[in-house]
Amino acid sequence: MKKKSILLMMTLILALGSVLAACSTGGDSDGGSSSNGEKILRLTDTSDITTADPALATDAVAFNLIANTMEGLYRLDQDGKAVPAIAEGEPEVNEDETVYTFTLRDANWSNGEPVTANDFVYAWQRAVDPETGSQYAYIMNTVKNAEAINTGKMPKEDLGVKAIDEKTLEVTLERPDPSFISLTSFGTFTPINEAFATEKGADFSTTPENHLYNGPFTWAEWDREQGYVLAKNDTYWDAENVALDKVDVRVVKDTSTVVNLYEAGEVDYAGLSSEQVAAFQENDDYNTGLRSSVGYFKFNHEDEIFADVNARKAVARAVDPAGIIDQLLNNGSIATTSFIPKEFIKYEDGTDYTEGVTHFETNADEASSLWEEATGGKAVTIELLSFDSEVSKQISEYMKGQIESNLPNVTVKISQQPFNNKLELEAKGEYQMSFALWGPDYQDPLTNLGIFTSDNGQNDINYKSAAYDKLIDEASAETAIDARYDKFKEAETLLIEQDQAIMPIYQAGVAYLLRPNVKNFNRQLFGADYQYKYVDIN
Repeated sequence: MKKKSILLMMTLILALGSVLAACSTGGDSDGGSSSNGEKILRLTDTSDITTADPALATDAVAFNLIANTMEGLYRLDQDGKAVPAIAEGEPEVNEDETVYTFTLRDANWSNGEPVTANDFVYAWQRAVDPETGSQYAYIMNTVKNAEAINTGKMPKEDLGVKAIDEKTLEVTLERPDPSFISLTSFGTFTPINEAFATEKGADFSTTPENHLYNGPFTWAEWDREQGYVLAKNDTYWDAENVALDKVDVRVVKDTSTVVNLYEAGEVDYAGLSSEQVAAFQENDDYNTGLRSSVGYFKFNHEDEIFADVNARKAVARAVDPAGIIDQLLNNGSIATTSFIPKEFIKYEDGTDYTEGVTHFETNADEASSLWEEATGGKAVTIELLSFDSEVSKQISEYMKGQIESNLPNVTVKISQQPFNNKLELEAKGEYQMSFALWGPDYQDPLTNLGIFTSDNGQNDINYKSAAYDKLIDEASAETAIDARYDKFKEAETLLIEQDQAIMPIYQAGVAYLLRPNVKNFNRQLFGADYQYKYVDIN
């Protein structure tokens, strides 16, 4: 979700700050419920809302908002399985599995108007329309003509999606795609009420009142850079199975107050820093878990230094991930050189995709030799772009120390930037190396590896490889699961082991405190981080 690379782990490790007047729910030490008996889940995040527009969302905060206020054909259940949502039951599928016909259930927008098949047609056409400028348009490439439309070769009306009538939606794919149903649960595939969006124009989705919602919650309040409130959507088709009345999210970047606020009963969830783990690991509220987001370092391939593969390989071999995993995080994160997380993709016999995968290893001598070859022994200064959070600062400083210690004649300057600024710099290519995180959007290797194809809107490392593009295309076309995963592995080996396009460091874990009376608050393996629809407070 980011990009989803952005802050997927940070939203877990970092926490809280000052209590907001607009979004505060009071301090019930048992958590969750205010004095009038409402069930209110009280959370924090390190970044404010960037957008609520399904076509323009690129990061975890935006996709989490969309997943809880909007609903597509399918939604992920508590176990991460795609289940029918606006679709009423399973679709009819033709013999070659390229045409899906969905019947829509009776569902309404938050203004009372019905959700129709045209709402999907409009939203999907809008997402692939190059004039919209969606960085996530590529995620629709499985739909017939989507890529051609997004590259300006065909009109948006030629997209393979058609409203047969108000309750019947027909989708035609480029080719059979075993991940398609899972894809439809992702935020870019949610519908949009065309009349409302047209009326609002440029203001559409910019504030709570300029949006319509068909999901479990509405975006009810927003205090910019302070926090926001989601309220139960009474017009939601499955409202009777939504237990929470509100979700109160506060935006805070300071980690020093997280535990104090939790212990004071002001919040229901608190991510723990490595220093706090030892103090709270015997606490009854203490929990840990392995997440599916991968922490990695980007290299800008158009940068004078990092255009050289030897420079990229040198940095990758100069850094020992143990210091990040064991000292800075200390939360169950694990070292990895794969961009596919462990326990996410399984072969048909149950073998994990990442088993036996090692694309590079720490080796200071080799790193030094590669750096000398790349720079000719000249003194070099490189800038490391990072988030403006405490843990990001610590990780960046560790990287600086490792690089300067193990590579000759190099100085590392750290540039910590606010969330949106960092996104903009990466999108413009105005960086050399950057610390990032990426979490998968759907359960297929393509969700992680596809972003590095030459023309992908998320490819802000500017990596161009016809051989990689070809392997990804071949893998995407393969419907036999084991053969599909083997081909993706071949592509990943080229991406990381041969070209060192990126430098995976760790798969994120999390150590946290959670109120025992908060039930079913589980982070999902892909797509949006959380589904508040299933949360209850006892």
